[in-house]
Amino acid sequence: MLRRREWLIGSGAMATVGPTRAATPTEVLSADIRPLSIAMGPRRGLVLDIVSEAFKSIGEDVRFTFLPFPEALKRTQAERGKMMAPLARSPQREADYAWIAKIIDVPQAMGTLAGKPVVDLDAARQLRRVGVVRAGVQESFLREQGFTNLVLFDSAAEIAKALASNAIDAWYATATEIVLQFDALGRSRDVQVGPPLQVAPVWLASNKDVTGVPARQLQAAIVALDGAGVVERIYRSYVPR
Repeated sequence: MLRRREWLIGSGAMATVGPTRAATPTEVLSADIRPLSIAMGPRRGLVLDIVSEAFKSIGEDVRFTFLPFPEALKRTQAERGKMMAPLARSPQREADYAWIAKIIDVPQAMGTLAGKPVVDLDAARQLRRVGVVRAGVQESFLREQGFTNLVLFDSAAEIAKALASNAIDAWYATATEIVLQFDALGRSRDVQVGPPLQVAPVWLASNKDVTGVPARQLQAAIVALDGAGVVERIYRSYVPR
């Protein structure tokens, strides 16, 4: 599942900073996208744990601010030097953000209630309502596939509740997120996940104006963490084999 072949810097020059430790932690915006990022509880999610380790390795502190996903996107795009993780890289977003470092690839799939048919793209087109996070990579992918039956939500927790109550027929999201959100509802046995339909590369990204962002240092730090096996270890602590 982890494919680490592309460690690229997005278009535009990436600024660097000196080794002096910042007086205040650097803010990184996020949204609750389990298990990649988790707003509540003792752990912050596999992507944010990796980002935390990267900041630590360059002598910087980081704090995560959780917002609804659409709001986090807008703030990152609007505010100079603002960073966000996790953010799936897609052609539609390519020119809107600076892409600092790829973290992992994650499979996307359709979730349906247990006892109902597992669905792929063709079957999902025939459903009345398919839930997705507003402005997420899943929405853009399904619209490109010609879907006209999408219902937009601001958070994964809202979609999980909608699916659990039969308000929607399927939910397109990161496969593990579907399971974990139903687990949070105490209904882990009530959901099933279909085959992977898309693989989304998840990145640490920032506003296109990267003034003050230690982009090259963070990119190098994440590459080093991957080479040392830290990325795999963190990943497996959330997603066992």
